[in-house]
Amino acid sequence: MTKASGRRVMIIEDDALLALSLENMLGELGFAVMAKASRMADALAIIAADPRAFDAATINIDLGGAEEVAARLDAAGVPFIVITGDEDPLVLNRFAGRPIVLKPIVFEHLKRAFLFSSA
Repeated sequence: MTKASGRRVMIIEDDALLALSLENMLGELGFAVMAKASRMADALAIIAADPRAFDAATINIDLGGAEEVAARLDAAGVPFIVITGDEDPLVLNRFAGRPIVLKPIVFEHLKRAFLFSSA
């Protein structure tokens, strides 16, 4: 049984193929995907409805509104992984101290990020 076995996760990603790939990779790590959102407004609604419905999240910070979603997850005590295709330090510094996985996503990088986050 892995550390993530039975843990619930929300994926926030606007690229449907990448969201599916994340779901498969997270499944291999033992996570069950409980929610997916392709827009930050949808993610905020999911969090507002029941912030305890999941134990962790992935956030594509390339979507507008990522800071608000991150703040809501923090308030609920839900750890999250930052997903981005942007390597600009100014962008990444907005989420300093958070595990960051760059696109294209490599399974081992995702696994390491979740281990680091204690998700």
